[in-house]
Amino acid sequence: MMRKCFTLSFLSLAFFFYMADRALFGLLVIPIQKSTGLSDVQIGFVDTAMFWVYAILVPFAGMLGDRFDRRKIILIAILLWGVATALTGFVGGFLGFIVVRSVLVTGVQTLYTPCATALIAEEHKGTRTIALSVHQAAMYIGLMSSGAIVAAALAGLGGWQGVYFLFGGLTVVVGIAFWFVVVHLGAGYQERVSSVPRVQRSIKQGMKAFFGNPAALCAGFGYMTVLFVTNAYAAWAPKFVASKFSLGVGASGKGVMFYHNFAALLAILAAGFLTDALVKRNAKSRLFLQIGALVVGAPLLVFFGFAPSVGLVWAAIAAWGIARGLFQSNAFASVFDVVPPESRASAVGFLNVLTALVCSVSPLAMGALSQRYGIRGFEMGFAGMGGLLILGAVALLVSCVALFEKHRIVKE
Repeated sequence: MMRKCFTLSFLSLAFFFYMADRALFGLLVIPIQKSTGLSDVQIGFVDTAMFWVYAILVPFAGMLGDRFDRRKIILIAILLWGVATALTGFVGGFLGFIVVRSVLVTGVQTLYTPCATALIAEEHKGTRTIALSVHQAAMYIGLMSSGAIVAAALAGLGGWQGVYFLFGGLTVVVGIAFWFVVVHLGAGYQERVSSVPRVQRSIKQGMKAFFGNPAALCAGFGYMTVLFVTNAYAAWAPKFVASKFSLGVGASGKGVMFYHNFAALLAILAAGFLTDALVKRNAKSRLFLQIGALVVGAPLLVFFGFAPSVGLVWAAIAAWGIARGLFQSNAFASVFDVVPPESRASAVGFLNVLTALVCSVSPLAMGALSQRYGIRGFEMGFAGMGGLLILGAVALLVSCVALFEKHRIVKE
């Protein structure tokens, strides 16, 4: 039990830096544009290229996680993305950001998610939603605090480059601690406690476990709609709010990241405990909660796009944060409910291929709308994304009514 808690704690700490790093580019977009002269479309393309790289590499990361020691793969990922994040501070042009941020940082980060989520699901069976929710909570803490940390770092370090040096160095420290406590001291632990065999599964078997499973595809589609919105929000909401209401970079970044992600953090933790209790009574409880979250979240995005005051913007993004937290507390667990344990890392890998390819469009599309229509383009873009959440809710409803019972994994 203690070993599982140590592993979950370090994975959550690593995920904190993973998501904080993802948020850096959006939070620093104004000073980056001032120093480099990059256009909104170029900035959007840097994010889009990041998701393309992720989509290409993530299925291989999933298959590695189903074959080899997931702890060692996670260790390699943490150390390498910390170094790559620090290197981002040395680049200053469009090509440099593509190579370092979109390719190097994303390439090594790709190794993390399939292995981490499958490892958590493997070690926590009766408390799976709680454990995955704690891990997801670290993401929200990272996003929530990143705005304030970046504002303080900018003031103290004097430029956006120093912020990347700081985050990269801290990530490397986390990797070293993970190696010593979890990998080195826990050598041999995984093989003693794991009931999931490391079989040499082919790429065809991994693809069949996900793409040949309509219930998993429906769960994945719902997740995709939320990530489409989230990517655009992280990339452009700080600039949108700063430009619309004449706020400074620090004030906008802190508000955009804190209110939304603090509300999501509270929701995801509460939902983790609640769902594990409800699932024991009704296995479809995860889907019911996710459907409700998407239906409620759709009009909140419309309101965020056209809110006439800063106070109403904060209210809208906080409420959307609650809906998002309720959904994401069960995002991977709902996929794992219908995918066998030996294929879960591969399933997460292929799920992330789809989400990366589709969701890569959202930062670029929002940048194009901004460049063409200014603030009005941001308003229309965020409001229009509410319709995507409704489509996600429909997909989950189809699974709930027609697919879930047929594909549900009853025993592990």
